[in-house]
Formats: sequence, C-alpha cells, structure tokens
Amino acid sequence: MNKELLIENLIMQDLRHMQLIYGLESIGFTEESFHSLDLCFIIAEMMGMRGEESIDRFFLVYRDQLSKCKELDMEGNRENLRPLAKESYLKLKKLGG
Repeated sequence: MNKELLIENLIMQDLRHMQLIYGLESIGFTEESFHSLDLCFIIAEMMGMRGEESIDRFFLVYRDQLSKCKELDMEGNRENLRPLAKESYLKLKKLGG
C-alpha cells in the first residue's frame, strides 16, 4: 500500500469513528470530553506538516472535513466514506508540509 492510500485509509477510519461519536451524541450519550483517536497527529506527521502555523491550518481543515461525515449514511463497508477521505487528503495535501 502506498503512502497516499494509507493516509486516505486512516482518514476513512477517523471519519467512521466520528460517525459513531456523532451518532451516540444524537441519541443522548454525551460526555464532557471529546473522544478522539488522534489519528490527525499521525496523518500530519506522515504528510510532513511542520511549524505551528502549518499545523494549526492542518487541524482546522482536518476538523472541518471530519464534521462532513454527519451528512453521510453509516454503511457496513465504509466505502461511502472514501470520496470524503480522498477529498480531505487532497485539501490537506494543498497545505503543504
């Protein structure tokens, strides 16, 4: 598996995780703390993000992209998340490292 596909797959897993979190919140299961897999840190490092300003922009774009998963149906095979994962990867890639 090449690096680009690996990053895309990590983003897909994070999108799926966030779908589950948002789903739980929608039926009343909320807690004070936000439960994150912190895959964004691994992805940022893999994409060569350096410097405070670059990393801040990266996380803003990443969080914005994650929130879009609320609009997608949850499916067993997760492939419906691939277009959003690809879009997310391309937006993050434009930020440069």
